[in-house]
Amino acid sequence: MLDEISEDDFHLIAIHTRCEGYLLAYLLNKYLSCKFELSKKKTAFDFENYQWIDRINQIDVHLYSNRTYIEQNEKQNETRLFDLPETKELYLVKDLKDADYIIKINSGVAPNIFISKVESMEEISYCYLPDQRQLNLDFIVNLEG
Repeated sequence: MLDEISEDDFHLIAIHTRCEGYLLAYLLNKYLSCKFELSKKKTAFDFENYQWIDRINQIDVHLYSNRTYIEQNEKQNETRLFDLPETKELYLVKDLKDADYIIKINSGVAPNIFISKVESMEEISYCYLPDQRQLNLDFIVNLEG
């Protein structure tokens, strides 16, 4: 039986940037001395996922892309020259559709200090702590599971 997870067990940070995920992870590592690396665990629908886990310092932080695209699997009888597969846009946190990336801090990092450092990066347009009580977090709660 799973215990209900409260919003106090982790913190989310929404990030707005034009950077690709690998570049954002690199810049966070470079300027904030983080140690994000590409996660070997696959998420549902292949959301881009980087992790920074340091068991000695009890750091557990994840960087996720907030959107991904999936192709619709509709078979067509005819193949036409200009037919493109239909895609559907999915969001990790639907209530934060404008955010490009979501950082989930489970432990080891103070969210407000992290945000102030991230905001100083010129590649970041906007960064904030959303009110988690007003978000539907069913999907993100179970990502590392």
